[in-house]
Amino acid sequence: MRIANANPLPVFRRVLLAALLLPGVAAASEPEQNTAERITEAADRFLKSFSQKQAQKGREVEYEIGSVDNRLSLNRCPQPLEVEFAGDPKRSTRSTLLVSCEGDRPWRIFLSATVRIQVDGWVAERPISRGERLSSNMLRSSQVVLNEQRRSGFRDAEHMIGMQARRTIRAGTAITPRMLEKPLAVERGDRVVISAGNDVFSITTRGKAERSGRVGEQIPVVNENSGRRIRGRITEPGRVAIN
Repeated sequence: MRIANANPLPVFRRVLLAALLLPGVAAASEPEQNTAERITEAADRFLKSFSQKQAQKGREVEYEIGSVDNRLSLNRCPQPLEVEFAGDPKRSTRSTLLVSCEGDRPWRIFLSATVRIQVDGWVAERPISRGERLSSNMLRSSQVVLNEQRRSGFRDAEHMIGMQARRTIRAGTAITPRMLEKPLAVERGDRVVISAGNDVFSITTRGKAERSGRVGEQIPVVNENSGRRIRGRITEPGRVAIN
């Protein structure tokens, strides 16, 4: 007896249907990452690695990767994408990443990113006026963004104590070397001790400073005994040495 099938399927269609229903056989392949997704993933992996290396130096990194146009069409790269900084990330929070493929059909693309590197530093506890000498109660330890400054800030407060503010510093501002200067050790018109000589012998006399200066600077002074005008280097407040 032959049993009729009201809705017969060709044999190959029956086999295909059975295969699709078997465990472990996907009904449809997983969607492949597009170029934009691969670029973003590679950049994220690179910046995570950078953050871990900075953490070993006691620094904390926050970052945000710029968007990549999903319509971007580039040759598929057969190996992992290479990523590197296009500039020094410690100079600015606005960084540029160079993402490249080194396959048979290579390509390169630049990707923007915001990278904030935070370190332990010092900020002004209160407003500091221009010319004011710093003391410990003017300073407060705080996390500061290293790459927001053109120059890195101080890590040790002792290096700032006694320094003079070159300009007004607002409260909460991270203090950098360019904001400070050595205080004047001699002011114009001051009477100073002039010393001359070497390791074997030396002589001292009195003089008058004709210009203000800081330790290490050369200024003109007038010898009170001879009236002779000479130049000397300030060695400490009130003292000038003649080589």
